[in-house]
Amino acid sequence: MNAHDRRLPVAAGAMMVWIAVSPWAWGFAGSRSAVANHVFIVLTFGPLSAMIAVLRPAALATLAGGAWLLISPWVLGYALPHWAWIDEAITGVLLIALTASAAGVDVAGRLRRRRRQEPASSRSLESVS
Repeated sequence: MNAHDRRLPVAAGAMMVWIAVSPWAWGFAGSRSAVANHVFIVLTFGPLSAMIAVLRPAALATLAGGAWLLISPWVLGYALPHWAWIDEAITGVLLIALTASAAGVDVAGRLRRRRRQEPASSRSLESVS
């Protein structure tokens, strides 16, 4: 396991701590649905976040948790204070990016590879005809 892989669970754990305290830090803990959502996320995805570097399914499941965190203020109805949805959006996107990296999902790299392959494939078609 390289240094990057060793840092992934630590970063994910730090994000889980932030998710646990953010309703109180940002002042939207008055919403029961927000607090329940954060408790659910921490208890469900917190243990999985410790395994994201070694188990790809754990990383993918935690990625889904980040996606849920991103949309949850609107689904659960606590997006009214703007700092609540801003916090959830930033934290959700960071969790998605972190777990996508752990899962080996490299969207930018795939796009670069496709762009490199397209001219090569079009050149091979030209040489055939």
